[in-house]
Amino acid sequence: MNSEMIMGLVVISVVALIMVLIGISQFANKDKPVGFYNVVDPPKKEEITDTIQWNKKHGVIWMIYGGCIEAGFWLGYIMPTEFWEVFFMIGGVLFPLPLMVISHHRLVKKYVRKTQDL
Repeated sequence: MNSEMIMGLVVISVVALIMVLIGISQFANKDKPVGFYNVVDPPKKEEITDTIQWNKKHGVIWMIYGGCIEAGFWLGYIMPTEFWEVFFMIGGVLFPLPLMVISHHRLVKKYVRKTQDL
């Protein structure tokens, strides 16, 4: 492992750790609903049918994302060509994003009360 790979590992691992820590904090939060997008306020507690499950499932999304980032680095590291190395390293960061958004919107449909229910 050369110095560039070590630097890459450190950076990727720090980023992945941040995502996992976000997930853990959301998973453990029982008081108020957590947010998903940073530019959109999270729903109010009275708008959510089950705050604990809402938070846990969002936390799992972020923990899995951190794992994907780390796994993408290691899969890229073992690849025989530079193309596949870059593909997996960038893919570990980008490919899960649409799945995260889809998962969040499913959770919105499942746990956010409709306006007439309030």
